[in-house]
Amino acid sequence: MPAQVSSGAPARLGTRLCFLFYARPVFRAWEIFCNHTARLLIHKERRALPQFQKEWARLNLRRMEIQRELGRISRSHAHVCAQCGHCCQGTRERDAFLDRILQDPSTPHIHARRREGEMIALVQARAEKRLLHTEAPPAPNACNELTCRGCRIPNELRPMQCLAYFCGAAVRALSQQECEEGIRLVRQLMRLQWDAVKLAWRTRIGYGEKR
Repeated sequence: MPAQVSSGAPARLGTRLCFLFYARPVFRAWEIFCNHTARLLIHKERRALPQFQKEWARLNLRRMEIQRELGRISRSHAHVCAQCGHCCQGTRERDAFLDRILQDPSTPHIHARRREGEMIALVQARAEKRLLHTEAPPAPNACNELTCRGCRIPNELRPMQCLAYFCGAAVRALSQQECEEGIRLVRQLMRLQWDAVKLAWRTRIGYGEKR
């Protein structure tokens, strides 16, 4: 799909700065806090009980919808990312604890960073025959899922940080409406992460567990 250049009035400076503030320091710090807090609180056995699985699934559906909307904004500055690619450089794994637990509550990868195996999103996309750019070669010295034509994983399945991160060059390519929408969506994603922390706590204390 060709890159879609943003239409509409350019974003005001104040709106751009607000979006950058949410998308970079605020979201990054919040994501680190929520991932580590949820990882420490979650009960390793209760987390995958049926009643909790349903709640993880509901959160995951919310996450996917938010990321679809962020993906629509991202497409309008795809030409900026294609010329840079800095955010996806380095071969470290991008999926964090909450990304994995939302997509698979019984995942064995419960450390802060996945130490082995494939990203759950990659496995799911492959099983659903939704992998992108399957014929494209991998991008050198970059994320394992990045090809020379873009990411192999659909927007709604990618790690949350991959959709929430916007750099200064990307934000400058957005319209006022897109920036305002981006702020709203990043805040929604942060609220969702907090809801995931609360659900992790509920697995620990057994609240909602059938006795």
